[in-house]
Amino acid sequence: MTYSNIDTYNSSIVINWYDNLGDLTNIEKHIFERYQPLIKNAKLLDIGIGGGRTTNYLHTRCLYYIGVDYSQGFVNLTKNKFPTLDIRCLDARNLSVFSDNSFDFINFSFNGIDYVNLKDREIIFSEIYRLLKPNGIFFFSTHNMSHDTFNKRAWQNPNTSFFINLKTFLKLIPFEFTHQLQKRKELYTSDFAIINDSAHNYKLLTFYTTPSFLYKQLMKFKFSNIQFFLKSGSHSREDKLDDWIFCTCEKSIF
Repeated sequence: MTYSNIDTYNSSIVINWYDNLGDLTNIEKHIFERYQPLIKNAKLLDIGIGGGRTTNYLHTRCLYYIGVDYSQGFVNLTKNKFPTLDIRCLDARNLSVFSDNSFDFINFSFNGIDYVNLKDREIIFSEIYRLLKPNGIFFFSTHNMSHDTFNKRAWQNPNTSFFINLKTFLKLIPFEFTHQLQKRKELYTSDFAIINDSAHNYKLLTFYTTPSFLYKQLMKFKFSNIQFFLKSGSHSREDKLDDWIFCTCEKSIF
């Protein structure tokens, strides 16, 4: 059996995994604190809310909060946690319920933008740009194709110990048949790839991009002041990034 991304994100096992996620990451704390003067008076759109991890932090720190996810299971989970908030089941490829220039800050966390193909990814960038007010901020993360761990088996990570890699191998080997089926859908180019990595036991197809291609994409959609960050919160050059690229950019006023 092969899996679609939305089926995976609606599964009870994955929903439970996100329900148990902890606090914000260091880079998220850094960016949200950096833009707190903007956020405190902002209409904020939080895309890909999962189990409400970012909802819990952001809804008390902005003027008006809207959280969306394309998984109805995640929406139900987060609505139960925050019954008074505006939480909706929407697809980032179609946010037509919102008017142009509606939001001061848009967050799309945990590489949520990576679970569509190239065409749909560009639709999302176009929608984000449309929804942002002039000088509005877009913060998101995406998988880094240029990192040395790209397309390596999860148990071949040089940055973790032998015992952790062995534990990972033993955990994932029962799902090898699923991986082989999913690999038939993979796509590779010099600028990006869509691969079946080990996330959620090989049940997802994930978009990876080079930093240079990401920059060109954002420029294509007229974003400005594009900055890349490490997981630690430090600003970084394109050739020194982590396996996840964290990015902020602005809606140009020209």
